[in-house]
Amino acid sequence: MVPQLLLVKRLCLASGEYAAQADPVAAGMAISLLQDAVELYVWTLIKERNVSVKDQSGFLANLEALQKADLTMPFTAKLQELNRARVGFKHYGNLPAPSEAEKHRIYAEDALRQAMLDHFGVSFNDLSLIDLVADAPIRDLLRIAENQINGDALTDSAVSLAHARSLVFGLTRKYLPTVDRKLGGMDRVLNQIDGVRGVSPFAYLTEYLGILREASLAAMFRMPVEDFAFLRLALPSGFQTGDGKWHFNHTRSKYTEAECRRAITAIVNLCLNMQARG
Repeated sequence: MVPQLLLVKRLCLASGEYAAQADPVAAGMAISLLQDAVELYVWTLIKERNVSVKDQSGFLANLEALQKADLTMPFTAKLQELNRARVGFKHYGNLPAPSEAEKHRIYAEDALRQAMLDHFGVSFNDLSLIDLVADAPIRDLLRIAENQINGDALTDSAVSLAHARSLVFGLTRKYLPTVDRKLGGMDRVLNQIDGVRGVSPFAYLTEYLGILREASLAAMFRMPVEDFAFLRLALPSGFQTGDGKWHFNHTRSKYTEAECRRAITAIVNLCLNMQARG
């Protein structure tokens, strides 16, 4: 049951990325994802409670079946309105206004929050998308970081997150190679030429190519550039020595809970988007 509820939450959160865009097509995508989230929840409840429904029964019929089984979904009228909006977009090409997507996002999320508490005693906020991360070492580090946040060990959490970030960024090499550090070293050779002093074009080129690589990765995995930059700059810097040990350097003395939780969200989203590409 919990894996299905995690997917429900994932779909709901993914819809927010589209709902935030001032674009009617994106608004339609948001509404479709929200309907998918609600429909998945309804099916999960039907299966978990052994509610009898006909084969290939539709969404509205399933809502009615739940009501007859005394498992009514909260805010049913709003969910029916969401379904009509989805049908209008998906089947008839009716483009909703961006404000409609945000309205339905609030409707659906309110309904799912209440439904999970009513039917399963599960808090929507407490469902951790960390469990959807496939890479075990990264997933374990994120869990450790989350526990450290809850224990107010924010510096330790920042280190765990920096470690997780390093492992995730390491996985991106399969998509785009990193810039060879030897390129920047060519400045030393250049400055040995008679009449040449204090120039560093290769260092600039190395930095510039690194920025282009990161921007390309952010676009590839549909990650906001500001989140990508946040992971680079807000957490401790890390490096791995030849013996396999990781070392982390702090650029400041304190980290906030909001920063650590934002890092968890950004890393999880990046992992899930990478998993989607395979």
